[in-house]
Amino acid sequence: MTSISLCGIIVILLYGPIACIGGERQNLGRTMTFTRHPLPLAAPLNDEVNFECSINIIAESFAWTHRPIGRKSWTPLINYINSDNGRGGIKTSRHIVNFNNVSKAGDYRCVAFFGSIGLGLSSDLARLTLATIQNFSDKSDVFIMVTENNTVPISCPVPYSEPEAIVEFYKNNVRISNTNLVNGKTLVVKNAKTTDNGLYHCTANNYLTQKTVTSNYKIVLTVQTNRSLQAPYFIKQLQTEYIVLRGKNITLECSAAGYPVPQVTWSRLDGSPLSKSVTSPIGLTITHVQPSDRGEYDCEWSNEIGKVKSVIILKVVEPPKVVRQPKESTVTEGGEIELSCNVTGEPEPTVEWLINGESLQPSKNVKIEGYNLFISVVEKEHAGFIQCVASNAYGSHSGYNVLWVHAKQRLAGNKTTEVKPPGVLKHKHTKGGGRRKNKEGKRKGTGKSNASAKNKRKAILVPPTQPNVTRLSDISVMVRWSVPENKGLPIQFFKVQYREQDPDGKQGKWMTANSEIPNHVQSFEVTDLQPAHAYKFRIAAVYSNNDNKLSPNSMKFNLNRDVESNSHKMPIPLLTNTEALGPHEVLLIWQNPDKSTEIEGFYIYHRASTSAGDYLKTTVLGKDANNMTISHLQPDTIYEFKIQSFSVDAASEFSQILKQKTKNIIVEHPVQQVVAENKLRPNENNKNFSIHFIIGGVFGISALLVAIAFAARFMYKRAKYKQSQQPQSEGKPITNGRVMNGGVTTDSKINITSNPLAGLDTSEDIIQPKSGQQSSMEMTSFLNGQNNNGSNNGHNNGDAAGSDVNVTSHNEPSSLLQGPLPIEQRL
Repeated sequence: MTSISLCGIIVILLYGPIACIGGERQNLGRTMTFTRHPLPLAAPLNDEVNFECSINIIAESFAWTHRPIGRKSWTPLINYINSDNGRGGIKTSRHIVNFNNVSKAGDYRCVAFFGSIGLGLSSDLARLTLATIQNFSDKSDVFIMVTENNTVPISCPVPYSEPEAIVEFYKNNVRISNTNLVNGKTLVVKNAKTTDNGLYHCTANNYLTQKTVTSNYKIVLTVQTNRSLQAPYFIKQLQTEYIVLRGKNITLECSAAGYPVPQVTWSRLDGSPLSKSVTSPIGLTITHVQPSDRGEYDCEWSNEIGKVKSVIILKVVEPPKVVRQPKESTVTEGGEIELSCNVTGEPEPTVEWLINGESLQPSKNVKIEGYNLFISVVEKEHAGFIQCVASNAYGSHSGYNVLWVHAKQRLAGNKTTEVKPPGVLKHKHTKGGGRRKNKEGKRKGTGKSNASAKNKRKAILVPPTQPNVTRLSDISVMVRWSVPENKGLPIQFFKVQYREQDPDGKQGKWMTANSEIPNHVQSFEVTDLQPAHAYKFRIAAVYSNNDNKLSPNSMKFNLNRDVESNSHKMPIPLLTNTEALGPHEVLLIWQNPDKSTEIEGFYIYHRASTSAGDYLKTTVLGKDANNMTISHLQPDTIYEFKIQSFSVDAASEFSQILKQKTKNIIVEHPVQQVVAENKLRPNENNKNFSIHFIIGGVFGISALLVAIAFAARFMYKRAKYKQSQQPQSEGKPITNGRVMNGGVTTDSKINITSNPLAGLDTSEDIIQPKSGQQSSMEMTSFLNGQNNNGSNNGHNNGDAAGSDVNVTSHNEPSSLLQGPLPIEQRL
């Protein structure tokens, strides 16, 4: 059951004071949950049954209720015992049932109450079932005849038993010992020989009632040595439908005989692989059955004479689970509210709504439709724990939260005023956003002209939507958001902020994740959180004019520890294919192996294989989604991809990782770059070579003759000129911005990208995470030239190596790094 902090027990009632447990403020960091729920039991008549429940905090009292099988109403019980924990507090209660009448079978639950105002929390249901076993109903002997070396299944026609009966086999009235029965009821005779001939029968024993029943007729087995050819045939009538509880093992029995001994082939109707199964002559064994194993299985036996085929359907059932509890809500008395909870389970569970442990019945003002509750007129007695309980034949599970009711205070003259909860302040707003004006009529502290302010007012900044939060682990969550379609200023990048919500209502400082999120990415994983703590999240968007705007705060998110078993994890997507669509896009295709599980969508992770950095995340909504094109990739680069499915409370394990290389860019008209005079790029060399070759073809002969004629004269004058010059410039730099060794002169400019939000106020309201990471401030170097060897001394994280295009990265806005956002954007 979901935990809730003790401050959730506080409710605002009529005339307003806050009520706490026992009238005292206890340790608000603790959480309240049942440490022991009453367990379902089966018992024979006249037995004594003990139900017990425990809670982790001191309760004021306990109560027990009972609902007979087939009834809807609950009856309060009186014979229960509350146990003192030795320090004057009650944490455990026990109810003893004298099971002397079948009418006492049914559902039982305990309710823990807190404080004097009757706040109650109910345990999960526990069903008491009558232990019994019926007699065998077999009508006649069964004859089995096979050729030697075939495998023979001998099944016991087990009658109904609660709990499941224990089966034993006898051959010629002698008990067969040391046998491993398939599905608890089938004896397997491997490589049958004539010595296996005989009369077989079985018994079934109910260990609770201590009653054993015996089959009415015999199974007659005859093994022949005749070696005549025989097409495959089924030895017995096959069971065509199996029902198995999730997490259990099952064998789909399908056995045939013939000569030569036939071979079996198994397949699934949907073509899925049989990854967790083992094939044997007796059938197909599936271990740790999951909902994805539901479906139709084909069993085909064949030899050189012929073949025989059968179809078997596997159904997987599972206990209910509340995967999304009703949200914490606040409503004014007389108002209306709609709550819902998401539930899984097979068969589909029924849902009951409770308020303070008491069943809520439909009425004029209360409607219950499926998993939704609607109260049209909220009353003050609705304040407290609101709980949805899901049940089916295989168990029960519940989720709960707090419903806060603001009572209306009745005053003279039939007027009413709303009683505000403590801690909620009324803010006064003045015209113009609350800022004072100076004598010149300008906003104080803005320092901007009227024209500038007018232009800023024209700029449309559409903020991100309220973020949704999904639990990934005990210390991390996924935050996702969107931006409505608009004609406002484009967004340059996003920042994610979060702060802790203390159980006593205090709020921590806003923390800012270091990563600068590209504008096409709208998901982000926040890590290094504290388990069992509550948080709120918001998204800051930075626009093309370097202004910023915040999304609404998320709902409070309780990062609960994972206490569920592996059998309740989300389905792991099957990432089947990747395909490069171009230099910047890769198509991903996957399958959802279990569409019966309620999921909200999929998280796609990708990063360059040469990078050891964080993955970028993309969200795809809808459990039926099966493909996505990932864009904004680098050309001719190998990327790795993996996928998770998710719901609001959990995310699956990762799929397998697939790699794909993006296509290379075909450059038809390369852009000219400024290079040193004595250094040409390969393509320029080729181009000049072609031109010279053509010219040389026309004038080559004449040029050669001229060169020979003037060569001697030129060499003579050059030598004479050198002798007349003094070596005055030797070792000095050339005045074109370069030195002889390729270094950059001091007139080269290095510009640091300015902080887009540096003009905002500074305070300590927003600080960085304590991860030790620094927000990077990239520098763009505008060089007057390049060095002689053409190397690039700048670093752009590999995104723009060798390019002359200036790449800048927006820095951490100062409002997000070290100070608050403008006052009108604060909470």
